[in-house]
Amino acid sequence: SRNLLYSAATREGIEDPENSLQIISLAGLRSGGLSIHHGKCWHGSGKNGSANRPRRGLGLHFVPAEVSFVKEDAKKSKLWRKYVVEDTDDNRTTMDVPDDDFPLVWTPKLVKGNNLSSNG
Repeated sequence: SRNLLYSAATREGIEDPENSLQIISLAGLRSGGLSIHHGKCWHGSGKNGSANRPRRGLGLHFVPAEVSFVKEDAKKSKLWRKYVVEDTDDNRTTMDVPDDDFPLVWTPKLVKGNNLSSNG
């Protein structure tokens, strides 16, 4: 609902979200449809109108190859906490994301013996 959006916007420091946000609707998106958007775009949907078919979703996230977790933030997240590895000898505040769960799909630099750059 819009109230959830406005509440989240207020928590992020956006003043007067009812008048300062531009709401774009995909109300015409039909069952089985697809929405593609930037990862920083706030998005959501209304209630599932089907009485007997669950809503399914698939999320693909592409991030820079050098991305890392901020450990304390990741630990607070239901989604990301399972990837936090605690090492008693490690005092770093960040950690690399695990390659097995977050595979590198592209880089302009040399990757595992394959030159993928456009410079040859």
